Amino acid sequence: MSKLEILENKKLVLKNVIKLEVRNISMEEIDTYLNKFLTKVELLRVQTFGPLVIKSIGASISEDGSSITTDYDLFLQAHDYKQYKNEFVIEERHVCEHCAYLHFEGNPQDINYAHSKLDIYFYENDLSNNGTIYSVCIHDSEDYTIIDLFKPVLKI
Repeated sequence: MSKLEILENKKLVLKNVIKLEVRNISMEEIDTYLNKFLTKVELLRVQTFGPLVIKSIGASISEDGSSITTDYDLFLQAHDYKQYKNEFVIEERHVCEHCAYLHFEGNPQDINYAHSKLDIYFYENDLSNNGTIYSVCIHDSEDYTIIDLFKPVLKI
């Protein structure tokens, strides 16, 4: 396994975006929403380019502590994105600046090490984040994944 390096001041730029906003779902439902989104894109024959991008916005715990919900945005870039304004949220440009960046290649079960490394990096360097992280899914199979993580750094 290669060393996990973190680079600062990276920028994520997405152009001609179709987006699905998923709010207040349980952690177990994430894959269901992701599969529905990808199936709908395929059925509509959307001409996409680039990888799937998942923006994790954070999690909330119910007052009694019995449930955890999370918020996500799912992004795909599409050549003909404007024609899907009735199906998805569309954006001409989505930019996330001032990010810590980490490239991960390996077993999907080990992605938690990449997230932990980013968390430790933020702690050791007194950086702040609002819980948001972008996962750019370059390759994903059962035994090998390539993901670029972008974690925005809040300016204090």
